[in-house]
Amino acid sequence: MCLTAWLGAGEPVLGLMMLGIVLTYAAVMRFGQRFETVQILGNDPSLDERHAQIQLRAVAMAYYMVLVVALAGALWEVSQSRPGAFILVCTVGGLTHMLSAMVLGRRV
Repeated sequence: MCLTAWLGAGEPVLGLMMLGIVLTYAAVMRFGQRFETVQILGNDPSLDERHAQIQLRAVAMAYYMVLVVALAGALWEVSQSRPGAFILVCTVGGLTHMLSAMVLGRRV
């Protein structure tokens, strides 16, 4: 991403910022394993039921924030009469949510 932004788009500052974000996340995951919060992020199989519940709530909160931003962007695009990426994100997110609710409703 760093090279793409730097060389492709001519934005070296943006490329270095993206590289910094990725390196910071990697450093936290590598050196922060003694903290419970980082352990929750890093473990695929949950350590216990409480960790699974925390992870589930964190994913739900992230989903809701992406939903708010996507809906606000979609409304902005509609008001400007320029449908674009936010409309696509809202469509894919809504269809995926409905489909997964139907599938999980049958399994439970």
